[in-house]
Amino acid sequence: MQGRLLIRGAALAITMLLGTATYAQTATGTINATLINKNGISLVFDSDPGGVVLGSAGTSTASVNFGNVSAFGTLAAGVTRPTVTAANYVVQTLFDVQVIQSGLASPSYTLAGQLAAAAPTGLRYGVDAVTLTTGSQTISATGAYNSDVQHTLKLTISTAAPGSGGPNTGTPLTVTINFTATSN
Repeated sequence: MQGRLLIRGAALAITMLLGTATYAQTATGTINATLINKNGISLVFDSDPGGVVLGSAGTSTASVNFGNVSAFGTLAAGVTRPTVTAANYVVQTLFDVQVIQSGLASPSYTLAGQLAAAAPTGLRYGVDAVTLTTGSQTISATGAYNSDVQHTLKLTISTAAPGSGGPNTGTPLTVTINFTATSN
């Protein structure tokens, strides 16, 4: 009888081991995550449907190409010439600024702009009604967050402007305008 009990005990142990191997195995764990939501704003430039298509639109470092401009003649798509006088002419295009905010109680923002370097002789750059210089100037004090806000980039060109790399020479001109959005 003892031998029989040993066999039954071994069979029972083997049955128990086989039974646990066929059941699904699980394990649990916990991860503690910490998140700090910082408030802030970001500024991007978007092409305006009525203006020149911006290079790198949707970023904070876009570019605009007026193409060939003159007091008379055809201009690139999206460029207009609202003023021509004996002394100068203006070419302009529309562009959009979008300031996106997160976590702020600010109702609006102030948009400022300035030239990175002085404009060449015979040229004046402006945004909306503001003529830009190398000092920061307020363009808008009540910008609306999270939507495209239309602005006009203007270039006033003297019809008598001399100099290399300037108006009336056929040489491309490049200028950098720095914009800053500050929450109100």
